[in-house]
Amino acid sequence: MKKRMTSLLMAGVMAMTMVSGAAAVMAEENGEVNYYGFDEPVTIKVGLSYAAASDFTFYGGETVDDNAWVDLYNANNIFLDVLYDVDPSQAETKLATAIMSGDYPDIISTTAAEYQNYVDSGVVADISEVYEKYASDDLREIMEYDGGMALGGLEVDGKIYGLPTISDPYTSVHVMFIRKDWLDNLGLEVPTTMEQLKEVAHAFTHNDPDGNGVNDTYGLAFDGVNVLNDSVGNMGAFFEGFGVYLGKTGLSYLENEDGEIVWGGANAEGMKAALTLLNEMYEDGSIARDFITMDAESIFAETGAGRAGIWFAPNWGAMNPAADAAMNDINAHVIAAAVPSGIEGQERLGYVSATPSKVYCVSSECENPEVLIKLLNLTAKYMNPEKCTAEEYNMYYGDSANYSGWKMTLCHVSIPTGRQTAAALTSAIENGDPSALNTKQLENYTSIKTYMDAVADGTYDPFDTTHQRGHSLYTVYSDPQCAWTVLNEMLANDSFVLSAYNALPSETVSNASGTLQKLLVETIVKIITGADSVDSYDSFLETWYALGGQDALDEANGK
Repeated sequence: MKKRMTSLLMAGVMAMTMVSGAAAVMAEENGEVNYYGFDEPVTIKVGLSYAAASDFTFYGGETVDDNAWVDLYNANNIFLDVLYDVDPSQAETKLATAIMSGDYPDIISTTAAEYQNYVDSGVVADISEVYEKYASDDLREIMEYDGGMALGGLEVDGKIYGLPTISDPYTSVHVMFIRKDWLDNLGLEVPTTMEQLKEVAHAFTHNDPDGNGVNDTYGLAFDGVNVLNDSVGNMGAFFEGFGVYLGKTGLSYLENEDGEIVWGGANAEGMKAALTLLNEMYEDGSIARDFITMDAESIFAETGAGRAGIWFAPNWGAMNPAADAAMNDINAHVIAAAVPSGIEGQERLGYVSATPSKVYCVSSECENPEVLIKLLNLTAKYMNPEKCTAEEYNMYYGDSANYSGWKMTLCHVSIPTGRQTAAALTSAIENGDPSALNTKQLENYTSIKTYMDAVADGTYDPFDTTHQRGHSLYTVYSDPQCAWTVLNEMLANDSFVLSAYNALPSETVSNASGTLQKLLVETIVKIITGADSVDSYDSFLETWYALGGQDALDEANGK
């Protein structure tokens, strides 16, 4: 069941003459419509949350409130009144406090789950009309990338109150990363079944795969804190190997043979088979004994230090671990592979949902709600290498090696280009011809080629930052067994299970989802560690339905 905002998505805008340079952007008008700024100064209240110490590096003397993006906003008569500047870990609490006080930011970044609450409480404004009037062609192209599913899913009573971040939902499906050098050292093959995975994990734990004579490795690295995170160490991909589909929140929807929407975790037989195997690996030591305290950052540390040899993650999930592992062992080689199947004769299918991870809204107190659309128009233009010059792209997106400029935008949007980038880089590497690459692709190509050439001529230095970057990108795009090799095969075989319901949940369901996810995570961890028996999953299911799960399914089924 999918909602679409046909009238909004079909609305067009007349062609614009695009000129480069921040000062010239204000001239990009179509009649009386200025898509990028205002004729008179407009000040908006903002709350900032950047982990500047570890997240990125500024050029020269730039700061959080004095940088290329702030200059671009100012050049378009958009000025910022910074209400607060906090660490990302404090952002949600700070925003909630500001809203309670009645003095809160005009631009609000929130989750799809919280979005409904903001709409119902009147915190955010209806932007249907300003989107239709001010959205540039570039922004519309992004919003329609997935066929309008994410945008349509934000419709409330025929109106929209926010714009979603857009991604290619298929490319967020997790793959398996594994230490190929450890496999080779032990004479093992990449596991394709869950039983084989168990055997490989055991060998990685007990047979000294790194050959250092020390018992300091184990098989599987899992995030036991969040369990279903969208980063490294996700357990959801493992359960998918047994025909259980939990998504990133645990509130997942499938369509059964009768056309009825059911919960993706209702497959008790498959879930118990998966949990039994996980418990056996935990008891064997193939899963770290303290995995229940490990989050995504811990998984990065464990895999990068060469302690764990297998993990599940999105396509970028080996970038840091592979480069870091090489600093400990120059022969470290991380490859991607399909997640093994626990069902004989059936491949693992990846669960796909179009629900956005982030939604941008504008305060209902804002005097110029169209400012949200204009901010997004700016990012849609200046963070797309197909729409701006190389100089502009490096200034506003960043050149990666020196400056992550995109993190300084108030609203970050970019056209999902994973598939295109993977295909373009593969062709350029194979043919040695980068002439068809855009600015961003050429930057990645240069890094990868530098790394590959260094490996080939014996000058590879794992401590060289240029080589590190090339090595990281190699795991995503260019290794013969890279992440995109796996994803391309899945795309070719249509190896996915699609969510049967992508609309926003009601307030009742939203309130229940946190309880349901917590209950699910606790049950999974207790069974894996042996605190509960695997059969306790049956009683968990009864509780899950009683605590709001059935209400969620009834809503999805239109009851």
